[in-house]
Amino acid sequence: MERRFKAAGLVFILALIVMCFVSTVDAKAAEDVARLNVSEVAIAKDNTFRLRVYNVPRNARVVYRSSDNSVAYVDNRGYITGISNGECVVTATVVTGGSATDTLKCSVTVGPAAVSVKLTKTELVLLTGMKKTLKAIVSPLNTVEKPLFYSSDKEIASVTSIGRVRAKSIGEAVIYAFLVNGEAAECKVYVLSEEDYARYIEAGSLEGILDDNQNGDDPDEPENPDDEQDTEVTVTPTPEITSQPEATAVPTGTVQD
Repeated sequence: MERRFKAAGLVFILALIVMCFVSTVDAKAAEDVARLNVSEVAIAKDNTFRLRVYNVPRNARVVYRSSDNSVAYVDNRGYITGISNGECVVTATVVTGGSATDTLKCSVTVGPAAVSVKLTKTELVLLTGMKKTLKAIVSPLNTVEKPLFYSSDKEIASVTSIGRVRAKSIGEAVIYAFLVNGEAAECKVYVLSEEDYARYIEAGSLEGILDDNQNGDDPDEPENPDDEQDTEVTVTPTPEITSQPEATAVPTGTVQD
């Protein structure tokens, strides 16, 4: 009886080893499969987006084709250009040794470019650790272009590609929503301490709170400022879009924070 249990245990262990080996092989195979950076993309008319193919063998090449060049044109490097409003499919074919080994497809939607943008809030008051999503209204309403979000101070308040703001430390920052044409909207973010946030909730206003913080003693200020040497202060200018970025299109898939 004891030998049977030992034999059964040995068989079970061997089965586990085989399963782990197969799983490793499958995972490795999955990593080696050619894939696109996006399966769906929306491009504003006259803008471009680069379609990329990952896990292409060294001895292979990729051939790109558009199902409708009057809607979107794709060059031999994978750059898709929006030509006119509509939908089409861009195909990326991996060719190895003269034979097609993988055929990948990306659905492309071309729409009008954005003209203006505004945020539903121009001011946010948050407690450290809190999150709030800023909503952008882009005109025209049928545009496929999305704004690009930027924080003036990521150490105080960071922002994701969909406008989710996270309060990180006490202070003030500005969140910008940019369009490719240079139009922008902004929202001032105040991150408060627990004490000040409680005062803000009770009063419903920042009046007096910011003044108290600005008039408070600075513990780092030297006793004799005149004896201290001046130090150069680097000011970061408000970011400007001076040229069209490479990826001006917005994938229509789910965006994770």
